[in-house]
Amino acid sequence: MLFPPEDIFKNGTMSRPEPFLTAPNLLTLSRVPLAALVWFRPSDPVYLISLMVAAGTTDVLDGWLERRALRREGRSEDSAPATGMWLDPVCDKLFAFSVIAAVIVTRRPPVYLILLLVAREIIQTLVTLTWKLAPAVRVRLRPEFQASLTGKAATVAQFFTIAAILTAHPWQVPLAVVTGALGVTAIVLYILRSWKAAALEPRKLI
Repeated sequence: MLFPPEDIFKNGTMSRPEPFLTAPNLLTLSRVPLAALVWFRPSDPVYLISLMVAAGTTDVLDGWLERRALRREGRSEDSAPATGMWLDPVCDKLFAFSVIAAVIVTRRPPVYLILLLVAREIIQTLVTLTWKLAPAVRVRLRPEFQASLTGKAATVAQFFTIAAILTAHPWQVPLAVVTGALGVTAIVLYILRSWKAAALEPRKLI
């Protein structure tokens, strides 16, 4: 890199890059080995639900530690490190995919339940492919990696639905419907947020 990015300069001096191995990021990364642990006992409902509780706990704690650190430094939540903004949803997805795959392999739920469970991921993949392949769409959307409350709610609903499937609970269908609805809503809000970010971004002169 010949020239450092503009955002590492503050008041004419070079600022130190945000550290990667912070306590919040380490908690976030702990969901990666948890995703691997799923496959040690993929057919055990108690074991899988315990892992989901552990992953959910790390998700709550990493956000709390990040906000606490920002308050201690006198910074707003808008100035949160960029690394955590993309790392958190990536680790969330990795763990969720692992659990969902284990449920599909061991429980073989109906296809419609699977589609409701992963509706958000399916639509998100289609949106991402469209953004990658269509220049006209790429100009109008600017990806925003920050996790949203709706996205978090969809993930929580996913876990409740998975728990219901694992325990053959009669609420598994209503929970799957709620999961699908929250997932679609999260994607719509994500697209709107990306569109607004692109609209606010200054156009480059060629």
